[in-house]
Amino acid sequence: MTFKTWTSVSAVALIAMSVTSQATAQEWLDNLEPMTLKLADFSGDQNANFGKAMVAWEESITEFTGGKITFENYWSSSLLGALDTLSGVGDGVADIGLIIPSYMPQELPVGSWLFGMGAALSGSTVHDVAAGGAAALETVLTFEPLTQEYASHNVKVLQATATPAYNLLCNTPISTPEDAQGKRARAIGAVWSQTAEALGMTPVSIAWGEAYEGLQRGVFDCMVINPNQYADGLVLKDVAPEYVPVTMAQLQASTWVMNLDVWNDFPKELQDFITQANVKAAYDIWEGYMDIEAKAGELIAAGDVIHTNDVSALEPIAKEQRAAYVAGLADTAPDSVSDPQAFVDDYQARIAYWTEALVADGYEVAERTPEAIVDAFAGLSEVDLSNFYEKFNSEVTPGLMN
Repeated sequence: MTFKTWTSVSAVALIAMSVTSQATAQEWLDNLEPMTLKLADFSGDQNANFGKAMVAWEESITEFTGGKITFENYWSSSLLGALDTLSGVGDGVADIGLIIPSYMPQELPVGSWLFGMGAALSGSTVHDVAAGGAAALETVLTFEPLTQEYASHNVKVLQATATPAYNLLCNTPISTPEDAQGKRARAIGAVWSQTAEALGMTPVSIAWGEAYEGLQRGVFDCMVINPNQYADGLVLKDVAPEYVPVTMAQLQASTWVMNLDVWNDFPKELQDFITQANVKAAYDIWEGYMDIEAKAGELIAAGDVIHTNDVSALEPIAKEQRAAYVAGLADTAPDSVSDPQAFVDDYQARIAYWTEALVADGYEVAERTPEAIVDAFAGLSEVDLSNFYEKFNSEVTPGLMN
């Protein structure tokens, strides 16, 4: 089996696991040395989706330790950049940091390979974020070749999440393969660039910080990114008003890590609490994506600035290419993955399992017509993932604390 078989545990039992006797709690807490941990996040600040979730995570740990553990935060690459975080956290420059494994394929070959599972998605935001995120979360915490890979860099995986599907945000209308032919699309990574090529586009590599101006000046035509960038981050609505909702891979397994020496020095009581806090942080990020995608959806639905293109001629091409990408993953697996096809099959089964859990909660997978896409955006602000979170907590989290 690629994944552990989880035993369902009630929420009450889960809470009981984290509660020690008063005497025992006092003993480990009395022996805990006060410390301030440094967190480095290159992706944004405390108001961004990741930032808000991690600040809440920090606050819960500070409260649990009676103020003995506090945090210093370094946002927007002020301490470590995207390419420096793995070594920086492993070396102790920071104690906690955000890793995008595909940025470091030589250092994280298994993590980078897993990134390709981002092509196994539906395009339906709720399901891609929550079901895709749940599959990513349990995988990065339990898949031994991956946890060992991170440990070899002296870091411990805390949690990982998945984004909504990437689409095309363009400065020119694109609805057909003829429209797409030769258009330049910023696509960083094979999981996206190969889909762009299948559509007839030319992938280009443009720095994130130059993307707004590049679209504005026509240096390239489209940005491969999720639509929340209309309302968050680069705020592309004025330079890429053509929304082309063709389904491209999600960013899979954005991973938060902690220095392994720091983690190993924690008592088990604290490790178990942090494990539960990690899952809660992932849930907060899932909910955060619902909020920011809903804000983008309001702009898309208004139709006065952003025009939604009909992608009925493009979607089958992208879907076929993404399926082919996933089908070929086993052939490109690192040597440390002993049975890659079993892993790919099991991973897809876990996405399906968590998707069915959402359907059971009343969230049907949205179709990819322009009308259905706008309707799906309109419902995101009402999404409640609390039952889904409790299911994950009862089935998966206890096994993480053994």
